[in-house]
Amino acid sequence: MRKAPLLLFLLPTLLFADDVLLKGGAKFSGRIVEQTDTMVSIDIGDGVVGVAMSRVDRIVKARSPLDDYDQKAAHLGPDDVKGWKALGRWAAQEGLSAQSRTAYQKVLSLATDDAEAREALGYVQFDGRWMTEEESYGARGFVKYDGEWMTPEQAQQAQQLALAKQAQQEAYQAAKDQEIAQLQADAQAAKAEKQAQWEQSTQSWDFPVSLGGWGYGVTAWPATGTGSNWLQQWPARPSTGGAR
Repeated sequence: MRKAPLLLFLLPTLLFADDVLLKGGAKFSGRIVEQTDTMVSIDIGDGVVGVAMSRVDRIVKARSPLDDYDQKAAHLGPDDVKGWKALGRWAAQEGLSAQSRTAYQKVLSLATDDAEAREALGYVQFDGRWMTEEESYGARGFVKYDGEWMTPEQAQQAQQLALAKQAQQEAYQAAKDQEIAQLQADAQAAKAEKQAQWEQSTQSWDFPVSLGGWGYGVTAWPATGTGSNWLQQWPARPSTGGAR
């Protein structure tokens, strides 16, 4: 008997909605509007959710609040302001936000100044007139900056702060670019200097000339200072025959 209140509390969820239970444990409750071999679409009250059947563990079908909404709406007259307003309240309590908006919009079409419907649809009253929230901010002199409403002074301060931050970031990036360029220039200069030193050192060498094959010929470098005249000091090979 102690469990009866809990069971009664759970009855609306358990018995009055289609439940699509997924393999991972999640669940969508609402009204199934379409089901095929590959996909099931369920209206959860604020939109339709499509789920691949490969993800579905099981489906439990029952009457849903959406069915009740349609039934209640079908019995209301086109000019029944009180009835549409009550239906809007009921739909909001059941979590049917889209249907609640539809009912309240019906109320406004019949009674444009109805306070309950206006507030339910997000309108606010300013200077004796109903207007949207954005319109009310504009009427009070607010401006929208970076997605937020604020006073013109606050917007100016926010803009100046954003410009200062941008300038700081640009200065930092310019300094980084300059540092990288300097490192590249230093590396290029060091490479050029090494190349120049190597070329200068090779120009001061006196290379010998090969005078024969393996086993004979010049086998030692000339002494320093002899320069390029060392070949002139090499003894001439004696002649073995007469003039030809």
